[in-house]
Amino acid sequence: MAYVTPRKNADGEITSYQVKWRLGGSRSAPQQTERFEADEDGRLAAEVFCEAVNDNGQQWPPGWVKGEGYIDPSAGVEDSYVFAAYARQCIANKTGVEERYRADCYRELEEYLLPTFGNCDIRSPEHFSKATVAAWVNKMAQTYVWRGSKRKLMSPKTLRNVHGLLSSILKEAVEAEPPLRVRNPCKGIRLPRTDDEGALDDERTEEMEFMTPDEVGGLVSCFERPEDKVLVRLAYGTGLRWGEITALAARHARNPSPGIFEVRVSRAWKRRPKTHPQPGAYLGTPKSKASRRTVEISVGLWQELLGHGLPALGKDALIFHNGHGERLVYSTFYDRWVAAVTEAKARGLIPEWKYPTFHDLRHSHVAALLSDRHSMEYVKRRLGHESIKTTSDRYGHLLREAHAGALVTIDRALGISSTTGPGGEADEVEEHEARTPVTDPGRSLYVAHVGSRLVGFWRAEDAEELAERWARERGGAVRVERMSADWWIRSTGGQIGSDNGLKAVRDELPGRAFVWFLGPALYDVDGRECTPNPSAHQPAGRWVWEFEEEDHTEEPSHSTTRWRPGREALTEARAWGLDQEAVLAAYAVARADAVRTCGYHPERAAGERQPVT
Repeated sequence: MAYVTPRKNADGEITSYQVKWRLGGSRSAPQQTERFEADEDGRLAAEVFCEAVNDNGQQWPPGWVKGEGYIDPSAGVEDSYVFAAYARQCIANKTGVEERYRADCYRELEEYLLPTFGNCDIRSPEHFSKATVAAWVNKMAQTYVWRGSKRKLMSPKTLRNVHGLLSSILKEAVEAEPPLRVRNPCKGIRLPRTDDEGALDDERTEEMEFMTPDEVGGLVSCFERPEDKVLVRLAYGTGLRWGEITALAARHARNPSPGIFEVRVSRAWKRRPKTHPQPGAYLGTPKSKASRRTVEISVGLWQELLGHGLPALGKDALIFHNGHGERLVYSTFYDRWVAAVTEAKARGLIPEWKYPTFHDLRHSHVAALLSDRHSMEYVKRRLGHESIKTTSDRYGHLLREAHAGALVTIDRALGISSTTGPGGEADEVEEHEARTPVTDPGRSLYVAHVGSRLVGFWRAEDAEELAERWARERGGAVRVERMSADWWIRSTGGQIGSDNGLKAVRDELPGRAFVWFLGPALYDVDGRECTPNPSAHQPAGRWVWEFEEEDHTEEPSHSTTRWRPGREALTEARAWGLDQEAVLAAYAVARADAVRTCGYHPERAAGERQPVT
């Protein structure tokens, strides 16, 4: 039950009246408070509010804004500007969204936004300010919700989603014609971290769980049904989502030319809300335009599909189904997935602390690709992401942390034989030569031979770490050797009496940055573009070490336009930097400069030099 309590200072004087109660009335629910003035009017107001809380089932009274009081919709606020009406209209007017997403927005609006903001004026800077939104965020962070059969605090991810809905509604008001608001107070509100939910040790706290190829292979071995084994192998080998892979028909698995095997993603299972005239699952378009894609698969996976009975299926028949040719429902497969994970843990094939889901096969697929040095752009296209920023934000950290593996490793771990080499056996993944750290006391240092560069370290483990990362991300062998200080001085040209070259020896790993590159774009003297590779116009990112001085940067963007030497008389434009958008802008400027100056190339005959117009 709610109650009123006076708050006093050290002298015993009442400074305010406070109403306290447990949200919903449960003893374990978060405590709620509202403050009132210390005078007689404040005491009476506190008692009235306390009674309203009790009458409303220990919930905040409808129309009450914390710290503000009741918002009376009849006090000069037109119906169209009341938040409840305006928000519903905004959701109804959303374009390019599925009905299930719209229904989710309505549900979140009713559950989490309207109890606090329902009667507020969308135009009011007092009703919607940084203070009121922050108070609402703190309230939501202490709100209990149901997750399956368990009642838990709202997760940071859910809070971010609801906050995003509120922000989108207020943004509509800012961008209305004429504008209804000057600013969106949701901007700048600090939200709880999505990686800090305060979960117990035996609960999964990460959004992604990465499995190594060996762990996936072990998991596959724990499935009893052969069709489940093929499903999991194909999911790991392609990175397809559940709705995509279970929508594959026989006609979507192709062998267009000798040695080329692929699956075409052109549809996915969707679900209409219960309020729809035709509720339930249906086959619709994939998640986005980029999700309509063709994914190449290995010969080993193709042979798995053939063994699964692909040739005998009609062209429209589902490859994976419920045994009667109909949609395979995830809840049905989920029980078999949990049983396989449990068995794999019991056998020691998966660590006890990992809690993988089916979708984690997609994440683990990405880890294998990045560890085998495939570019972010390639991963983006393979996953069907609209923007490479999505790929980078979600998986960029794997460029240095991914486990050692590749498509060939995937096949080997799954027990699939890939006949890729002339001898019918898969080529082994090349490993760099530095495997055993050299430890020798005294005047010694450790040198990593990175291409033509010599990078020196005082500690063997730092040289080994650089060699490991370079080999994983760039490929090729990286040799680490122990050198005497005298040999290092001679090899680097150090002079007695100066630093002897030893200042270049590092105490720790050098820094690095994830740099975006564009170009080079090439133009001949008449302004015609002759770039041999059109992909040069697509941003590609990679980690660059600080000793790679020609490419390493700490700036948002750089660009160069230069004449290439040679009889071809080409002019080159390129750009690079830390900010993808800034690099794109710099690249456009560099290309324009190249077109403007290419006619002055020094290799062009003097009498022929004319500016390009």
